[in-house]
Amino acid sequence: MIRPLTLLRPFLPRHPLTSDDRWVIGLMWAAGMAMGWAQGEASSLLPFTRLDLDVTEGGMSLLLGLARLAAFAAVAVGMAADRIGRRRPLVAALTLLLVANGASALATGPTSYGVAQALARIGGASVSALGVVVLAEVVSPGVRAYAISFFGAAASLGAGLSVMTLPLANATELGWRLPHALPLLLILALPFLWRRIPESPLLDRSTLRLPWGDLLRGERRRRFLLVGIAGLLASAFSAVGLAFTTERLIGDLGYSAGAAVLVTVGGGTIGGAGFFVGGRLADGWGRRPTAILSLGLALVGGLALYRVTDPLLVAAAAAVSAFGSFAFIPAGGAHRSELFPTSLRAAAGSAASYLATVGSALGLLVGTFTIDRYGLPSTMTFLGFGMVAAALLTLALPETLGGDLTDT
Repeated sequence: MIRPLTLLRPFLPRHPLTSDDRWVIGLMWAAGMAMGWAQGEASSLLPFTRLDLDVTEGGMSLLLGLARLAAFAAVAVGMAADRIGRRRPLVAALTLLLVANGASALATGPTSYGVAQALARIGGASVSALGVVVLAEVVSPGVRAYAISFFGAAASLGAGLSVMTLPLANATELGWRLPHALPLLLILALPFLWRRIPESPLLDRSTLRLPWGDLLRGERRRRFLLVGIAGLLASAFSAVGLAFTTERLIGDLGYSAGAAVLVTVGGGTIGGAGFFVGGRLADGWGRRPTAILSLGLALVGGLALYRVTDPLLVAAAAAVSAFGSFAFIPAGGAHRSELFPTSLRAAAGSAASYLATVGSALGLLVGTFTIDRYGLPSTMTFLGFGMVAAALLTLALPETLGGDLTDT
């Protein structure tokens, strides 16, 4: 007979959070919320920016896809972080994201909007990668994935704020430009983060200085390709699903802006448990099985969101999709950090993050040719095959639970 405690064991903490862990998690929570809010505005406001800039759905998919390709510069930020430390590149990237997103509110046409979003994507990709590296290297090893789950949850909360400001697009003469500019207020917190985010202790002890090219040799190359391609395929699916969620609710199903906020934020709030469940599972059950399970849930919920029409089913699909996507973040982040040595960790994370960004761009570029012709549901089904491939590639990676970052 299986005891209930046995079933719950993967969810139970093996190691408590120390006071230092909580402090670092709190700082990265603030950085993650700022990242999520600024980065989420483009998707949340898409129905309004698209109409004001006079761009079709397919054209907007192309515009946002091209903007994501500019995030290649994030790889250089990661390479710098492996040499000069994590803190300064992280805060500089967050500054770029906030300023560029604010500049998007001043766009006079599709070109200027796309350029501003391209700069924002550089900052966002860098913050996403370096935030995970900071937490992986600074917090206690036994709660590594759980700590990363807080960073992901903060980014989700920020994205939720971008959705909750959606009604402001109809409330003033400024339209979509007002909510797009609001994250600029978070610039006031940057000096505090600059002073308080701790530097990685592993950099001081690391004597192994590998050239960046070593990431593409031997076993490291195999691991990087598996991680990178899996992230690329998964992001192609999730980017289209996320970018057109409000378009689906408002444009296709006829929901009001308030109802769209209720479904999106409600589903995201329920699905937000995925961060902490995924973090606990990854620290107790393993990085690889948790990541594969998360990808499966994200796929099922994402496909359902673009197929069902009943309001309750739409909300349920949003919750399942969010749960799977959110649970993948701590499991995948901890797994990626543990697969590479300290002197290549930020570069590997940034490069993998860029490939994920390329995947999101490719997904949106695919949408350029398929959405107007075949519709969003068929486009999501086609991209869903990539999610299955991503799970299979993750299965080919070694399990790293319990590993020591100094021995990677």
